[in-house]
Amino acid sequence: MSDHFDNLENTVHEYRKTLDAFASRTGAKTHHVEIRGSGEEREKIARIDADLDIVERQAQDRAALRAANERIAQLEAERAQPQFRAALPAKREAGHDLASPEYARRWLNAVARGDVAEMRDMSTSSTGAGIPTDMERRIVEKMYQANVLRSIAPVSSIDSKRTITVEGTLPTSALVAESVTGTPGTITASDVAFGTAISVVPYKYVCATKMSQEFIEDAIGQGGIGSGLDWVASRIGLSLALKMEDAYTTGSGSSQPEGIAGSSANTKLAGLSQVTDLSGNAITTISADNVIDTVHLVAPQYRNSPRFRWLVSDTFVRVARKLKNSVTTSGATEYIWTQAPANSQTMVGGAPGLLYGVPYSVGQYVPTATTNNNVFAVVGDFNYFEIFDRTGMTSLVDPYSAASTHQVTLYTYARTDSRIMNASAFAAITC
Repeated sequence: MSDHFDNLENTVHEYRKTLDAFASRTGAKTHHVEIRGSGEEREKIARIDADLDIVERQAQDRAALRAANERIAQLEAERAQPQFRAALPAKREAGHDLASPEYARRWLNAVARGDVAEMRDMSTSSTGAGIPTDMERRIVEKMYQANVLRSIAPVSSIDSKRTITVEGTLPTSALVAESVTGTPGTITASDVAFGTAISVVPYKYVCATKMSQEFIEDAIGQGGIGSGLDWVASRIGLSLALKMEDAYTTGSGSSQPEGIAGSSANTKLAGLSQVTDLSGNAITTISADNVIDTVHLVAPQYRNSPRFRWLVSDTFVRVARKLKNSVTTSGATEYIWTQAPANSQTMVGGAPGLLYGVPYSVGQYVPTATTNNNVFAVVGDFNYFEIFDRTGMTSLVDPYSAASTHQVTLYTYARTDSRIMNASAFAAITC
């Protein structure tokens, strides 16, 4: 650095000497040297100007290098701090917008470093740090793709436990004759009776994703959430979707969501609609009469809904597809479920089409075992089976359990519940 200043001082001194000599010789002002100076003087001034440019660039390079070294030293000092460090209040207040790029960067860096303290700092509660909005969106999209009931039933977002009261009886309506003798017709008014309280309790689901440090670093790269983490989000969404659909289908409603084909559903539906019972026989004994009778156990006002449909297992579809007429044609029986779209009142339309004029969805977890009281197929207005998601997903990072293999475990938490809001809107085929 001392040599640098010496060179700069010598250059400036030489510059001034040349200008003074020019002014003494010509009596002109020094800035006329480039016009009235001798060839030697102009050459010397040009060389000195070039030297000064070099010195200036070197000074700028040194300033940039010094700033870079200071930034590196700052980053090294931050990284050297203990994992369990006190959070700065200002940082906590500024970094909780889950949709902001700043929050996404903090979350990604915390996952990459296995920084438990940073994840705790980003949390607004005891449940862990919120998943960045973009990644949560990718997870939820995959959940809708992989979860059949999410695609056919309404899904609501709630921010706490809820108790929903639904009507038990309708208000009174009557035909009133027009008065011709001065005595008007009469009607006794009554209020709607909201006699059924349905409690919604979001139950917690967790997906544990183990990732190598190399994968995390490569996945994050320079683009934030994307590439490899897209794939991670899709795997998390698929895993959560399948686990939740199991409960949405067969859950008991006690310490887990209530399923549309679970044990509680069987009791509710049997109490409000006399379902077609196979008397303990196997699912393979279903008949076309079972299918037709079950559809007509649901009141017409529910059958007119766009969400009126079947939820059945793949085994049920296979058995229904094999149902045949008892009357032979040309010496052979024929399948009932054939391609005949012009006749919507038969079990026709092809797969995937209509089952006795009603669209169907195949559920992976609809029971197929021959145990008594199992629900093999449900038909109804799925407006009255509702899924409730607790707002926001959260995450925790565990850098310790798999540290020996340089892996980090990411825990993703989601809370959900499902309830049959009106059992009269459904009927089922049971064993």
